[in-house]
Amino acid sequence: MSLRDSENTWVLGVFLGIVALIAALALALVSDWTAGSIKAAQEKNRTAMFDRLQLDEFDRTGSDVMIGKMIFCAVYNAGKCIGFVGEGSAPGYGGSIDAMVGFDLSGKITGVQILRHKETPGLGAEVCDRKFRRTILNLGVKAPEVPENIYLDQFKGQLASGAGKWQIAKDGGKFIYRTGATVSGRAVTSLVNDIAVSFAAHRMEIQEQSK
Repeated sequence: MSLRDSENTWVLGVFLGIVALIAALALALVSDWTAGSIKAAQEKNRTAMFDRLQLDEFDRTGSDVMIGKMIFCAVYNAGKCIGFVGEGSAPGYGGSIDAMVGFDLSGKITGVQILRHKETPGLGAEVCDRKFRRTILNLGVKAPEVPENIYLDQFKGQLASGAGKWQIAKDGGKFIYRTGATVSGRAVTSLVNDIAVSFAAHRMEIQEQSK
């Protein structure tokens, strides 16, 4: 290699290094710039889900409190705690099922909402999804804000203090499940049970830390 070729290679290497550094700095700046917007959007979507838990009217949420792998927080109206929300995950048939459960001040479940799942359409998905099905009998009816789901709504009104051994009927429990989607029904029931158990055991800690 001639001296000129060596110099050209060195210059090219420096140039590529500078380009790579500029690109890395640009990506870092863009990431920092968008992180706030992304987090705000996620929080907005999360709060919107709170509204689907049929809690009493609230005007703000408290700080998140980690209990094991679950997240809990209190919700407030005019400075007073009016309820709680718990979130957790469990393995389903097609992947992880993420759920959110609302509790009122008496410890009763106000609602269950599945946030994410990969269950089979027409089977496990029916256990998880809240969809208003339009038929000829309800053409003039306005779709409800929170569509019914018999598999999720059966938990409403259950006391968290009574959780611990909640199971589907096939396993000797009292909760119904979708025929052909036993794994999904079992996963959702177990997840709601575990969230309720954690809430009942750590309620005072959650209320104290989530202000």
